[in-house]
Amino acid sequence: MEPAFTLASRFPGGEGASGLGAWKQRVPGVEPVTIQSSADGAAQRAMFYDSGSPGKRPLIVVLHSWSTDWRQNIGIPYAMFARQNDWVFVHPDFRGPYLRPEAAASDLAVQDILDAVAYAKQRGHVDETRIYLAGFSGGGMTALAMAGRHPEVWAGVVAWAPVYDIPDWYVYNKKHAPKRHYARFIEGVCRGAPKPGTKAFEACKRRSPSALAARAKQAGVPVYVATGIRDDVVPPQHSISAFNDLADPADRVADDVLPKLRSQKATRRVSATSADDLYQRAGAPAYLTRTSGNATLVLFEGGHDVVFEAGLAWLRDRRRTTSKNP
Repeated sequence: MEPAFTLASRFPGGEGASGLGAWKQRVPGVEPVTIQSSADGAAQRAMFYDSGSPGKRPLIVVLHSWSTDWRQNIGIPYAMFARQNDWVFVHPDFRGPYLRPEAAASDLAVQDILDAVAYAKQRGHVDETRIYLAGFSGGGMTALAMAGRHPEVWAGVVAWAPVYDIPDWYVYNKKHAPKRHYARFIEGVCRGAPKPGTKAFEACKRRSPSALAARAKQAGVPVYVATGIRDDVVPPQHSISAFNDLADPADRVADDVLPKLRSQKATRRVSATSADDLYQRAGAPAYLTRTSGNATLVLFEGGHDVVFEAGLAWLRDRRRTTSKNP
């Protein structure tokens, strides 16, 4: 698994780059497709790759981040991996940027993702025990939400720097990043400022993975959450909270762990597992790797980012068993 782009931040144009040209240049055979929503008949765009091989193969579904759409270029390394390893790949739009009620893990967006899975199964020979989901930032949020809403589908879910609780992230943006667009987008999604006691607050809560983690845990879906300890877009505490809700109580990460890792005087030990070598190679050493039950958390050196190979290495050998009823 030689890395093509080790980190999302190293991809040309960074996480905000978008457009079809880069997809076609880097992934021969990838194509833009249209998938009709089974919920309301809307046309959903997606990038799709399938080699046409006859044997059953894994499917990886990759979700774009908060402010972009199905053309987001940092989905390309996943498509490159799919082509190199003969996987089926789909990168759906699921109602585009998260700025209106129809997007951001809404019922319609959830159905769009399921429709993308169904489309991939119709077009390619998919091994239904090896259907994987990955997302970054807002896409990580929706990936975690899908783990709770439809755990029966996924053999593994990877969430990079996910938003775990939308109202909490709204408060963070209003206080620490008022010039960014995220607070305004959240208000568009939830039909208002999500202040406690309001309908907007309840709308934001319903979409948040924090309201769905118990279902994912009960169903036993494998979940991998990772974040850079210096992320100032989505605070790392969101990833830690996600893991803590999925983990056994004895394995939860204490409140003082992140401040200690971020301290200038900290003596940080790089995790010693073989999987963490991929973080080291990426120049983003993993300082904490913890697994509890079906949940894994990694805290690594860096900001708002993705270490592509590490997530793919975790996913590639997982197979879905019969889910417990959530």
